[in-house]
Amino acid sequence: MRTPCVNDDILDKLVRAGKIAGEAREFAVENVRTGGSALELVEAVEELIRSKGAECAFPVNIGVNEVAAHYTPSKETDITFRIGDVVKIDIGAHVDGYPGDTAATVEVGTRNHSAMVEAAESALEMCIEMVSPGTTVSAMGGVIERAITGAGFKPIQNLTGHSMERFNLHAGLSLPNIKNRDRSAIKEGMILAIEPFSTTGKGKVDGGSKGGIYRLMRDRRAPPEISTLFSRIQSSFGGFPFAGRWCDDLHPQVSTLLPKMVRMGMIMSYPILIEAGKGAVAQAEHSVLVNAAGCLVLTR
Repeated sequence: MRTPCVNDDILDKLVRAGKIAGEAREFAVENVRTGGSALELVEAVEELIRSKGAECAFPVNIGVNEVAAHYTPSKETDITFRIGDVVKIDIGAHVDGYPGDTAATVEVGTRNHSAMVEAAESALEMCIEMVSPGTTVSAMGGVIERAITGAGFKPIQNLTGHSMERFNLHAGLSLPNIKNRDRSAIKEGMILAIEPFSTTGKGKVDGGSKGGIYRLMRDRRAPPEISTLFSRIQSSFGGFPFAGRWCDDLHPQVSTLLPKMVRMGMIMSYPILIEAGKGAVAQAEHSVLVNAAGCLVLTR
């Protein structure tokens, strides 16, 4: 179904990106196993996305237990999955800049946290059902909050979903996981990533150490080797977040240049987000395109 500002060509790209992201999510869920390497998993998922004709909209995020977001493994920081781990897998794919963003949670070998995982999944489905032009973001947050608290858990109040546009994952509209005072209305043609987080902890996250996920900020006068790397990053990834491990082939000194670029304000490093009470965290996410009838779920 056409929507304002979404012609058939754009719709086709959104549907393709969403389908590929969804397939990558299911592949990842099926391949989380005890003793498995997070690095091997994300590299396999990212290669799958590329093999299907899309590009990664951001590095595959792996959040284990109290880690909620912004961790992607590297050769230096790889982890292995242990029995009982609650593993969140957040995946993004794009076709010509049009993104699909989706996530799921897997509990490794146990069912101790199945109710918490189901709370996030139920909150997502309830929120999707109410999406339509004119719905306020506060109302969406209220539905998520009631679904999660009604199941005996807490929503993470300082993590949100977001609107998306071409080459822009966070296009200005935040979709809360709690009821707030924001009466901004959803509009036909918007692309939304809805992502409830449920937790056994305090219900908020704190920024931890810097991780291996970056985003370009601004060009500025710099030594030649840094300017060269900046240009290559810009050409390769545009405005989307990227992994340090993706840059190994862009410059032989990348491991020393990236920290310098952070200090110069040319790129930013995303902090790893950790649940403030060290509680386990579950996440569920789909991308939707708002239309006159409600919404089209892109990442099923």
